[in-house]
Amino acid sequence: MLDPLRRRADASVLTIFCLLLIAGCLAGNAQRGGSGSRAPNSSANKSTYTIPVTVRRVVLDVVVTDSEHNAVRGLTSKDFSVTENSKPQTVRSFEEVDFDTPSNFVAPKLPPLPPDTYVNVATEPERGPLYVIVYDAVHMDGFNPMSETDQGDAIQARKQLAAFLANKPAGTRFALFLLADDFRLVQGFTTDPNKLLQAFDVHRKEGHIPWNLLNGGNLGRDDTGMPFEVMTFISHYLEGLPGRKNLIWMSSEFPAAVPMIGVQATAVGNVMSAGAGSPLQAQGFSGSDETTMGDSWSAKLMRKAIDSLNAAQVSVYPVDVAGLKTNKDGIDTIAQHIADATGGQAYYNTNDISGAITKATENGSNYYEISYAPSDYKEDSKIRTIRVGIDRKGYNLEYRRYYYAEDPDKPIWEDEKRAAVAVQDQVVAHLPGDSMYAYMQHGAPADHDVLFRAQFHAGPAAMATPDQMANLVEQPAYFVVRKSNKPTKLPAPIPLRPYTIDYLVLDQKAASQPGGQVLEFAAGAFDRNGKLLNGISQNAVRTQAAAGSTGQRPFFRAAQRLEVPTTAAWLRVAVRDVATDRIGTLEIPLPLSQGAELSAQGTENRAVPGNPPSDH
Repeated sequence: MLDPLRRRADASVLTIFCLLLIAGCLAGNAQRGGSGSRAPNSSANKSTYTIPVTVRRVVLDVVVTDSEHNAVRGLTSKDFSVTENSKPQTVRSFEEVDFDTPSNFVAPKLPPLPPDTYVNVATEPERGPLYVIVYDAVHMDGFNPMSETDQGDAIQARKQLAAFLANKPAGTRFALFLLADDFRLVQGFTTDPNKLLQAFDVHRKEGHIPWNLLNGGNLGRDDTGMPFEVMTFISHYLEGLPGRKNLIWMSSEFPAAVPMIGVQATAVGNVMSAGAGSPLQAQGFSGSDETTMGDSWSAKLMRKAIDSLNAAQVSVYPVDVAGLKTNKDGIDTIAQHIADATGGQAYYNTNDISGAITKATENGSNYYEISYAPSDYKEDSKIRTIRVGIDRKGYNLEYRRYYYAEDPDKPIWEDEKRAAVAVQDQVVAHLPGDSMYAYMQHGAPADHDVLFRAQFHAGPAAMATPDQMANLVEQPAYFVVRKSNKPTKLPAPIPLRPYTIDYLVLDQKAASQPGGQVLEFAAGAFDRNGKLLNGISQNAVRTQAAAGSTGQRPFFRAAQRLEVPTTAAWLRVAVRDVATDRIGTLEIPLPLSQGAELSAQGTENRAVPGNPPSDH
């Protein structure tokens, strides 16, 4: 799921032409606006000579609460001050994000659609940042069959999580991951509580939240690096999606053997005052000394996780599901540090797990987004401490307190390094960190900045040719790392089914910019575990002649074909305006409707009942 989506060198040219078609649902929704996640690139004030400059921006999401833990609203940039390594920084951007801002969303009235035809129009308001819940069954105490009273933590955690999801704030977008015998996405981002609750169905094929995990101790509970490797994975999964993201981690314990976490929960606060001879200096917390955390593999993984989370604008909210207890343990100390380091909040010593998740949701939804460009940035791998001040008394601030001046995407695992070397000469459409890559992940949130209709047609399945298998080995599910002295070994042929995707795109720029628009069309097929089986990315240019005449609807059409392994469970498509980076996406389950699959068993050119025949 984290491998690049590669361009096809032999991809067929997309044919694009205007349609004299009325699609009121698309046009009406466009007037209301999409998700507003990306601002168009300005072409004003162009100079004759352009000197490209790369500037590192540090983005801080600052949560401000009063003594009653209520969100403080209405502050301005003049109320804040920012320092890095005790040096004042100039605030480059400032924005208040208010979860309770009224929405002017009006649900569109969609007309009946033919079979296997979808539109990426939002049918309900979406508000707040993105939320990811990790249900860490490996580090939860399960049911004790030898005790009549000890039900463990997992049963209560499962019950209270379901209670929260059933009554979650309307319009909030949640994704649900499970850490058990493996780490998997059990429900992608959705506003629908019913879809989230389906993850508790023990008969669900896509995986489910278990009642109890009896062998958690055999699945890596003592692996001190596992939680941090998962956090790094999630940060890469979310990187490229705009705005703040909140990670709610449900667990009974974290491994407590990470040397860096020998300090108290207030360690991050003490970063600012650590001086010569301080115990924190030996931990690498001094702003002037190289860190020594590389001596510990677990600490190195934790450092990578924190830096990756901060780079992806992810705040962590650990929730201890062990309930009331008299003494702090590993999750409390480590969880508080992770939360402080990423601008989140840890919740422990409570039996109200559902209430803790609710507080985490509310805490992470009202904040001030501040950015600055460090005045003396160097990639020297040293820690950079951050302090945000406020010209008010009685307020509490939560934000990330430091970062390391290095590339958070630099591979440290051997398989990462080998994969990076293997694909360095590949023609790659998108890399982790850009928006199209992020929105083409299985389960990623839907985007509506580009509105389109997609109609899917299935062809007959057939065994893959050698050329088709050569294309498949470039994808994560079939990837074979190349050795310098040996050719690529192709897997045995597998059955493939061709899918044709007929796009109808609303071109919101047609009136002001007739012709010349460049759109990117991408499609990806995933198995039940979220692995990319095959993907394609193609650009298409709309010429002046095809732009249409005055009075025509601003729509145009494109067709795309993708060979998909018959084991695929999901098909995701996206359309991107290359000039503005605005994107539209949708994801559908496979197989298609019964009529489409039956049609595919016969002649490939037969139209699906209710669908118009292909005209490209």
